[in-house]
Amino acid sequence: MVNAAELKPKIKKGLNALDSRHPVVFGAKPLIDKGVDEGMYVKGLHGGDKDLMQVLADRIEYDEGGGTYLFSGNRGTGKTTELMRLAELLRQQGCEVFYVDMAEYLNLTVSVEITDFLISFMGGLSEQIESRFGKNPARIGFFERIGNFLQAEVKIEDMELESGFGDVSAKLKMSLKENPTFKKKLQEGTRGHVGRLVQEARGFVEDAVTEVRSRTAQDRKIVLLLDSVERLRGVGDNKDVAAVFKSAETLFSGHADKLCFPPLYLVCTIPPYLSALAASLAALYSGGKIYMLPSVHVYDCCPRDGEAPAQSEAGLSAMVEIVGKRFPEWGDFFTREQLLRLAANSGGDLRDYFRLVGLCITEAPYQKSLPLPDSVIASAESALRNDMPLARDDREWLKKIQISHERELDSLDKLPDFARLAEGKYILNYRNGDDWFDVHPLLRPIVADSA
Repeated sequence: MVNAAELKPKIKKGLNALDSRHPVVFGAKPLIDKGVDEGMYVKGLHGGDKDLMQVLADRIEYDEGGGTYLFSGNRGTGKTTELMRLAELLRQQGCEVFYVDMAEYLNLTVSVEITDFLISFMGGLSEQIESRFGKNPARIGFFERIGNFLQAEVKIEDMELESGFGDVSAKLKMSLKENPTFKKKLQEGTRGHVGRLVQEARGFVEDAVTEVRSRTAQDRKIVLLLDSVERLRGVGDNKDVAAVFKSAETLFSGHADKLCFPPLYLVCTIPPYLSALAASLAALYSGGKIYMLPSVHVYDCCPRDGEAPAQSEAGLSAMVEIVGKRFPEWGDFFTREQLLRLAANSGGDLRDYFRLVGLCITEAPYQKSLPLPDSVIASAESALRNDMPLARDDREWLKKIQISHERELDSLDKLPDFARLAEGKYILNYRNGDDWFDVHPLLRPIVADSA
């Protein structure tokens, strides 16, 4: 039998090192806490002949007067890590960079409107500026500023934002995220005041940029990285899923003109399913494209119709290298072939890869010997596969995608269903030249055998 007492500290270290909630951070002053040191970063994971973050940083350097840029990718591809790297590239260009995690300000599983979106992310920017430079007694924060506006001009019944009821800023921030009734009333009450809210937001941005430049340099570009917006997704029945999808589409397509705040440079994550609208959506934003981060480069190229993709030895080895940097003791638990197998069967999804490794190493104390038997590897893969139950009509669609490596959308009416499958990782997005799609590798045999 193995020595469980000796293994448990290694397992604990491994689980914490592979916690996907801890992205890699860069530079002397990281934008987020609890990040992983930049020495853990592995270059070139996502393939392509150009560094996507360098391309985006260069575009911001070229543009004058501000702009809004869209950034997306499947869940688990390492978007936050790449945003942290973008921040360091921009700082090296002389920019002042702020980061706001919208998951701290909005419930991202319910419909969003332009009004609550603006209030939330402007409030987040306001708090980040105060955190970095201290509170300016001559300038009120955005939550307080917009709270005063709501009380004075909107007068929504039962909003309970009066100063005597507690801190207006704190209550507005908390209620937007935690109180769906409050949020619904806010959305309904502010629909006739969108123009004024946009005006307030742009006025705040101008004041904020002026203040930041007064603390740094007058010619400095101010950049805000807005993260987690890509998590916008409905939960529950198809009606709820479709409603959230439609709200995201309306926000970024119908209100594109309201999401520009010169002289601020805004990099905003968006749900990957909106990339299906790229022909119309991308043209509305700076750069003229959606900066799309594909899954890790685990395949050599887009296969021909009906063929399975050929595995990339370099890409899979890079995924083993990631684990090696974070968890050097992996060799006590796995053979290299087993770790390569897990990398391949994750489909290039880093979050799922780390999860598979974690599921396996926690079984080590109960084994007779190490490395782990292949039955433990198979059990971890089965646990991941069970998160993706297959309905009959989904199988038919996935089979078409598996053959053509295209979205196989008969009409844009099917976008909510495509969004659901992409969000659930049934479908993964890759890039070898052009973007292409494939079914999750753990589902391929099941889908291929569908009648």
